[in-house]
Amino acid sequence: MLNRILTEADCAECRLCCGFYESEIWEVPIIGDELAALISGQYAFDIVNNQRVFKINYDEKGLHLCPALGKNGCRLGMSRPFDCKLWPFRAMKLGELIVITVSPLCKTVNELPLSELVEFVNLELMDKIKARVAKYPAQVKDYVKGYPILSSFSLSDLSASRTS
Repeated sequence: MLNRILTEADCAECRLCCGFYESEIWEVPIIGDELAALISGQYAFDIVNNQRVFKINYDEKGLHLCPALGKNGCRLGMSRPFDCKLWPFRAMKLGELIVITVSPLCKTVNELPLSELVEFVNLELMDKIKARVAKYPAQVKDYVKGYPILSSFSLSDLSASRTS
């Protein structure tokens, strides 16, 4: 989904998005029903903020590494959670808006011009994000200060498009 601006090799080398300290637990990807059914025999789950996530296991440094993280990146491939497919971009709730943000932590993407990121979001991601939000609105996390907003759409616009 992000291959034009972020290669799988970049992601496999970095892996920053696959580890979470307790203060970052809101970032842990949500495991939807379809994915949970597909991988339930291979992975254990926890409930965080009323959402299913991979079982949280902190190491001695207080870091939780995603159990699907392998030597060459994600073992789930394109079956990985939507949050992971979209990262370093995020769809977040901000009042009545869904804002599309970019994590300040992804070095590779943050080296790109902001105008290129905005164009990429609007032309290549927006329809996928809208479809996901329409189908799973409870999985959209609240906006976190410090994440630059690249684009947005109204929840009411989303509701209106589903009824027409």
